[in-house]
Amino acid sequence: MIFMEEAMLKVVALSLALFFWQSASVAQAIETGSLEGAVRDENGKPLTGAAVKIRNVARGITVTVFSRDGNYSAPGLFPGRSEVSAGPGGHAEGARAEIEIAPGENTSLNLVLKRSSPILTPADWIAQLPDDRDGVKQLVINRCVNCHGPLNFVSRRFDRLGWKKIVIDMGRIEEIGPPNYKSISDEEAMASNNEEAERITAYLTRHFGPDRAPELSVPKAVAYRNTAGEPDVVITQFDIPTRTAIPHNLTVDPRGHVWFVERYGEKIGGLDPKTGAFREFPIPAKVARSHGIVADSSGFVWWSESRGNHLGRLDSRTGEMRRTPLPQERSSPHTLFLASDGLIWMTQIRGNRVASFDPRTESFKEYAIPTKESRPYGIAVDSRNHVWFCEFTGDKIGRLDPATGAITEYAPPTRYSGPRRLALDRNGNVWFTQYNTNKIALLDRYTGAIREWKIPTPDSGPYDIVVDHRGKIWFDEFTANKIVRFDPATAKFSEFPLPGLDSQVRKMAVDQAGAVWLSEYKNSRMVRVVERQ
Repeated sequence: MIFMEEAMLKVVALSLALFFWQSASVAQAIETGSLEGAVRDENGKPLTGAAVKIRNVARGITVTVFSRDGNYSAPGLFPGRSEVSAGPGGHAEGARAEIEIAPGENTSLNLVLKRSSPILTPADWIAQLPDDRDGVKQLVINRCVNCHGPLNFVSRRFDRLGWKKIVIDMGRIEEIGPPNYKSISDEEAMASNNEEAERITAYLTRHFGPDRAPELSVPKAVAYRNTAGEPDVVITQFDIPTRTAIPHNLTVDPRGHVWFVERYGEKIGGLDPKTGAFREFPIPAKVARSHGIVADSSGFVWWSESRGNHLGRLDSRTGEMRRTPLPQERSSPHTLFLASDGLIWMTQIRGNRVASFDPRTESFKEYAIPTKESRPYGIAVDSRNHVWFCEFTGDKIGRLDPATGAITEYAPPTRYSGPRRLALDRNGNVWFTQYNTNKIALLDRYTGAIREWKIPTPDSGPYDIVVDHRGKIWFDEFTANKIVRFDPATAKFSEFPLPGLDSQVRKMAVDQAGAVWLSEYKNSRMVRVVERQ
């Protein structure tokens, strides 16, 4: 009886919380204020490209704008006490102030920036990694740096057996969960005979063994720079209530709500950008390690569990959650895509398959990828119902015709490019990132021809990619910590430093208004980027 009462109280509490969140969503948006002013250096010189951040402390919302010709303007600020900080492009803060933002009012604040230090990013460190000219440096970048950046291992020192345990542990992380190399016995490590792991272990031992110098030489900070001038953007960060959420993928539903997975928070989160209000729903599983997420027009939010090996469904109207196991163990469902016919498509990174799930019949259909151990990653479905996907280690773009089950694979001109995520433009052509070789590329859907563009910032780590409503291409630089707009008509790149250091953006989405959304993985934030005309 007590259990039933407690359960009912939980249901009532959840229902009330949902009611208030949904009521706030349909209510009139909060009236905002704005801030503007001049930005000068210590000598009175007007600055262009300085990052000005306005943080509403109580709400955990930070708006960042960039100065132009010595002036800045920040619209749409939530009212209340705010902390203002600013620094020259690519440098630490050189000025700080506090100010009160009033609803419906424009406030002025002039800033004088003191000299500050340039900011280092993982992209700066990659160039410092030793190169034995045998291809192993690139292998280490592909297998180690592409998840963590280089700083996690360049500061550590182990003998050969210690490094081998770490390499083995990283290879099984999706299967057993959080890293724990100490659980691997000496006998198990010595018995392991994976050729790739042996090459990585030898490299790490040679250059980061116990007798090596404690640190690499500190590189020059060059990657964290922005493009001055057009276009102009406003970047808004929303702190997730669970500060250890570690959001991986995100999506935007038809109402404009942003949904995301909390990979380590073990929750599904929702954000109403109009009010800044969040809702979080604990996943009913001990360890799910959620990854992909999509939202349909009926109010259902679907997520994938790379560790839990389930596909989950949240009813955003009631808070009810359901989980469906995948047909095969250790499939590790990855990125999701909701097709126009209602099917939910996914990549299975450990299963080496793409699969569909029909919500009407609750049935899966799986398709094996011809290339072994291809590690399928990003996925999208075109207007002809063809399924496109990236083969991250298979180094190809795949196309599945569900009507026949046939899979066609396209190899980029540059080998070992590491296609990571992709997006379709209005013509159905495929844009994708080449994480390992620092390029973005376009695949012509009719001819299969692939064209590549080199990114201006070296070793930037292009990760996700989206196409906005005007046909412009946006992608994030994972290791350089920037977001980039690429104009296919002019082949011009415009790069903007992200306000949060080491953001590790994993997924992007475009909402109905044309804003670009990012998941700030490392710092547990949702981020909106709006281009000002």
